[in-house]
Amino acid sequence: MTKRRIATHEDCLKSFAHALKQDVKENLVVWRSLNHEQAIGRRMAFANIVFLLKQEASKHGIPLADLGLEDYEVPKIDE
Repeated sequence: MTKRRIATHEDCLKSFAHALKQDVKENLVVWRSLNHEQAIGRRMAFANIVFLLKQEASKHGIPLADLGLEDYEVPKIDE
């Protein structure tokens, strides 16, 4: 794999992590208009995606800080 191809993969992961965080932020507004069980289900789905992304990044030696995920958690839904 060429150095450029590796850089492209890293850019893709960074872009994905950024888009995922933005999507979660935008969905918070929608979650507040759903019934509580639906909102919890959606939050859990996003939390699972973030967990898997962090796990795979760690497995491949990609620092979470590089992806902007070092201390990121899907926000809790207002009770």
